[in-house]
Amino acid sequence: MPNIYSTILRPVITEKALTMSGERKYAFVVHVGANKMQIREAVEKLFTTTDGGAITVTNVNTILTKGRVKRYRMFGRSSTGRTPSVKKAIVTVAEGQAIQIFEGV
Repeated sequence: MPNIYSTILRPVITEKALTMSGERKYAFVVHVGANKMQIREAVEKLFTTTDGGAITVTNVNTILTKGRVKRYRMFGRSSTGRTPSVKKAIVTVAEGQAIQIFEGV
């Protein structure tokens, strides 16, 4: 069970994620063992709004992306490996609020 500092690993900065920020939705890569209540608590405690107030999370959606099998060749031999599994969370904040880390990106 991760604590609030290890629950959220990093924000997702992609074109789609930045488009969603206009709809008050923000994407994060989270710990694989974290549940929605832990993600909600971590976002509300770690981030502030643009004016310095507290964030109110209204909805949390999670996506678990399984790692893919990758094959590669080195020195005439082939080998396989896996990319890591990743869990993402899409967090919706209350009307009129925005997370400060995503502003101006």
